[in-house]
Amino acid sequence: MKPWLQEMTWEEVQEHLQRDDVVILPVGSTEQHGRHCPLGTDSMVAIALADDAAREADALAAPPIWFGWSTWHMGYAGSCTLRPETLKELVFDVAMSLICHGFRRIVILNGHRMANLPILEPAAQRLKEVTGAYVAVVDPHLIGSRIVAEIRQCEPGGFGHADEIETSHMLYIRPELVDMGKAVKNLGKLGTFYTFHLPDPALHMDAVYLPSTREEFARRTQPSGVFGDPTPATREKGGRYHKAVVGNLVKLIEEARRTQVTLKDVKPPV
Repeated sequence: MKPWLQEMTWEEVQEHLQRDDVVILPVGSTEQHGRHCPLGTDSMVAIALADDAAREADALAAPPIWFGWSTWHMGYAGSCTLRPETLKELVFDVAMSLICHGFRRIVILNGHRMANLPILEPAAQRLKEVTGAYVAVVDPHLIGSRIVAEIRQCEPGGFGHADEIETSHMLYIRPELVDMGKAVKNLGKLGTFYTFHLPDPALHMDAVYLPSTREEFARRTQPSGVFGDPTPATREKGGRYHKAVVGNLVKLIEEARRTQVTLKDVKPPV
């Protein structure tokens, strides 16, 4: 089976829709991930998870969106960002197009851990209200939180950006793009509150979100761009994490198929 929509003809898609209406929409980012991981890490994660989950669940995956909300990473060369409203409208239009063709169950898979959620969740809510479709937003950090707690070995404060979990996952899915010789630890300084958008549960701290300019984030993460600790990363951990998240995605798809859906009169984006 071809799991990717862009590799199929329209007739093949039409035939598939006669028996199933689930589609996974991977959304990632193109942003720095330290000196040891590639800019496309978040998108590659979403693509790899979507590919395996679609194959196991006999579902389809839509072409990935390689860009996300990454403005604070713009202090590092190659990073790209979308304005929040651009990403929201892009995801909405793509999903609306898929729903118009008969995909009544949409799984938006966010590879840009937590950071895209403030944008994807309102887009999903709007899709639900406008179309009546089943829409889920899945973040690997959240749907894989239990396996993360089992496999992490970094000290409290080591969970952040380009860290042990992200690096382990990349060692599993794209090891040729990871250079562990350049992986460095950068825990930063802790204040009264944890202020990054991805709290480390091992710290047991109260958290707030404080926006950072690209200059502030660069100063905070220099010279590597890392926020956390990637040095304990291994391919074995990445494999355990990947398989656990894929397994949960398949369970979600099965639940989606059991959910009754009644579409409204849906029009394509114009």
